Amino acid sequence: MANDNKPKYARIGLTVLLGVLATAGALVYIGGFDRGDMEVLVESYYDNPVSGLSVGSSVNFRGVKVGEVKDIMMERPRSADYSVADMQRIRMLLSLNLRRMGHRSRPDDVELRRMIESYVERGLRATVTASGITGLSRIELNMVRNPPPQAQLSWRPKHPVIPPAPSLIDGFADAATRLMNQINSMDFVSVWSNVQSIAESTARLTDNADSLVEGQRANVGSIVQSINEAAERLGELARKLEENPSLLLRPADPEPLPETCRH
Repeated sequence: MANDNKPKYARIGLTVLLGVLATAGALVYIGGFDRGDMEVLVESYYDNPVSGLSVGSSVNFRGVKVGEVKDIMMERPRSADYSVADMQRIRMLLSLNLRRMGHRSRPDDVELRRMIESYVERGLRATVTASGITGLSRIELNMVRNPPPQAQLSWRPKHPVIPPAPSLIDGFADAATRLMNQINSMDFVSVWSNVQSIAESTARLTDNADSLVEGQRANVGSIVQSINEAAERLGELARKLEENPSLLLRPADPEPLPETCRH
């Protein structure tokens, strides 16, 4: 009886083994097709610190994960006339999955470079963004309006380049730094002297105005009194005209009647 069950167990074991191998092969095939055939490498760089960014950090396009960071390095300038910006610039190698970005086939190297350059001309930029309160960072790809110009790189890129764009935090930090530099460069002694001079000039002008008003107070009083008298006369004339309108038709000094000649 036991011998009869051995072939059944063997067939079951073989079926399970074949199923596992088929599943593993399908996963390898799908994974290789999805990641190998549609995975492309691009480069980017950043002039500011990339704290929290590491190999394996996600690369998102408008919030959707489309790749990851493959490498982060400090690029040694090749030319002898390199600048401080060249020494501080950080080079990043990014892996992008074109299928997740809506492409159905993988272009060749020439077509890929042209495609990335076309996106860059339309405003595609890479920004290092912090991920909440965890301290980790990611790279966000977005189409930026009025994007900053591309920098002159001190190395020859091996892959298509996506230029960076400063994040909102970087913009605030740069604005605060410029403001502090302007404050530090201000001459507060000269500013305070000018403020004191303006205050003294205003005080003198106020004193002169008070003196002028005080000197003309008597004249102002007489003018006001004359105006009041004229108003009273006009009121009296109006009352007379209201009582006797014929006064408007008579001269102020009527001529005497001529004497009648006696014959």
